[in-house]
Amino acid sequence: MGRIVFYFACVCTAFVVKGLAGFGDPLISTPLLSLALPNSVITPGLAPVSLILNANVVWKNRAHFSARVVLPIAAFVLLGIIPGTLLLKFGSPQGLKLVLGLLIIGLGVEMLTRKPDANANPNVYIRTAVSFFSGLTAGLFGINLLFLAYMERVTVNREEFRANACFIFLLDNVFRMILLLAEGMYGPESILLSIVALPAAAVGMMLGTLLDKRISDGFSRRIIIYVFILGGVSTTVYALLQLL
Repeated sequence: MGRIVFYFACVCTAFVVKGLAGFGDPLISTPLLSLALPNSVITPGLAPVSLILNANVVWKNRAHFSARVVLPIAAFVLLGIIPGTLLLKFGSPQGLKLVLGLLIIGLGVEMLTRKPDANANPNVYIRTAVSFFSGLTAGLFGINLLFLAYMERVTVNREEFRANACFIFLLDNVFRMILLLAEGMYGPESILLSIVALPAAAVGMMLGTLLDKRISDGFSRRIIIYVFILGGVSTTVYALLQLL
């Protein structure tokens, strides 16, 4: 019972952040759950939960979904996941992960200091490169954050950001679920985690959504950027610990 309460609290806390920012739940849930569970249980256990919750966010914000914005990004993210996954055979270079973490922090600082521009024009070359490398790092490290820096620049409001970002996360979830099922990664522990995590995530999302309704678009944007920077800090610290 104690472990179930711990799982519930970890996932609930993570999805409060998801409800506020539209992403970031793995940055909270994975480190906390890793105190009691291996990644081989955490990843398959949370995958169906993330799939269901991302689908719910996309559906609720469907009026703000923009195929023009999201489909080119999604296509190159998925293309990047393929070589990233294949590169896992050669190991996961921590030096590259350290560079990735510092890059994410740098992008977050740029986002924080740049004034929002409602008339920002998409650059096809930057979009393609950022999307592909976001997919590459997702396949190699499980970190799919880089495309969010571009998404934050070209979306108008938080509803549009969430609808489009969560659609890409949803495609990523489907892709990963297929791989996990094909590899037979679901055992009793991961299934138990999924059963506990689904209501915990629902409660966390509800709390995050209630808090989100009380804040302005400007403050919501700052939360998105702070969570993005947190992802870079988490990645950097983890890489340094592995290198030491």
